[in-house]
Amino acid sequence: MDFRKFKEKVKVLPFFSSDVAEIFSTSPRTLRNQFSRWKKQGLLQELKRGLYTLGEGERQITLSRQAIAAILYQPSYISLESALSHYRMIPERVDTVTSISPKKTRVFHNPQGTFSYRNLQTSLNFGFVTKKDENGYPYFIAEPEKALLDYLYLNLGRLESKDGDLLERSLRLQNRSMINKKKLFSYARRFAVKKLDTILEELK
Repeated sequence: MDFRKFKEKVKVLPFFSSDVAEIFSTSPRTLRNQFSRWKKQGLLQELKRGLYTLGEGERQITLSRQAIAAILYQPSYISLESALSHYRMIPERVDTVTSISPKKTRVFHNPQGTFSYRNLQTSLNFGFVTKKDENGYPYFIAEPEKALLDYLYLNLGRLESKDGDLLERSLRLQNRSMINKKKLFSYARRFAVKKLDTILEELK
């Protein structure tokens, strides 16, 4: 198959899989072999096994890492350091996109970056909103309060309560005015962890 003809068919798609073989009346195996060649030539990028996007020089649609995070592992929502950085609640620049999922912990490395997914039980997958990237593609991201709770909960084992501001020492937490305290403590009750409640006392 000619790549230019293929590109013309998929150029409006941000992502696609080898299932698109049906569009071209060819066998999935034949198309997978072509995908392998095109990937080596830089014409395609593989985001994870079976999921592709056009290469940097071929793509007409700008891909956001938020949209990639949403499609790579479902269901999931961006949280932890990535969400806290998005809200400018921590000073560090975050390279890895970190998300929460009720599925098992996974990490994906691809040409667009590193995408990490941490597991939280289904009952704790709440407190996120839908947003759209600059191209209108949707993704989910934790609210500021939930991003903070997710981070603290998943790091409780290495957080030690001492004199002073634990949130300042562990996170260098800033822009605290963004936090809705009523919502924060309401969400915290759903975690039902005493040590988490103790840490949050600093915010009262």
